[in-house]
Amino acid sequence: MSSPADCSPVMVVLAHPTTGSLCHRLATRVMETLSPAGAEATLHDLYVEGFDPVLLPDEAWQENLSDSDLLTDRPDPVGSGTAAGDPMVARHRRELERSRGLVVVHPDWWGKPPAILTGWLDRVLVPTSAAARRPDGTAGGGPRRVLVVNTSDDSPDPDRDPLGLVWRQGVGARLATDQLERMALTGVAQASAEQQDRWLSAVERAALWVCGGSR
Repeated sequence: MSSPADCSPVMVVLAHPTTGSLCHRLATRVMETLSPAGAEATLHDLYVEGFDPVLLPDEAWQENLSDSDLLTDRPDPVGSGTAAGDPMVARHRRELERSRGLVVVHPDWWGKPPAILTGWLDRVLVPTSAAARRPDGTAGGGPRRVLVVNTSDDSPDPDRDPLGLVWRQGVGARLATDQLERMALTGVAQASAEQQDRWLSAVERAALWVCGGSR
């Protein structure tokens, strides 16, 4: 089993506008778990920090584009944008590149992350993830273990999970790790205090996994 030092530092990203939300409680529990376990952890509450989600043209990788790249509607290919105009974006990119663990906590809004987190993915994770894999295909910097925690008022639907596709097949596919775990907490609006306590305990166990524990 890895030690906390092997999986440090851990970057924790929270995207929920309401203080006191279950997402805030979950992120707080993650931090309360990581620090005593010996992991270096930093929490980024995107709404509190005032993160600007709008990707600027000069931030995305522009070199060596093929004609097919220019014809796509996707963001520019994963690469090393400068983020010169936004010190917060540059700091988040540097921190993510050196992190060995990543925890993201956010609600399910219409089957997608909140706009502020989508913008964080556009500006921080996607450009940075190029550094996570060297040209020879071996793993470089970037998170080794990723935990995504989603909350939703809806009841679980095993036949429909758009957020699962976003994280596992979209974002996860661009990270140089096969250790991505996602927790979908559904029916939050109707959940009892006991159920919420069980969720907090489950997230605590998952946080220990991020910092080197077994699952």
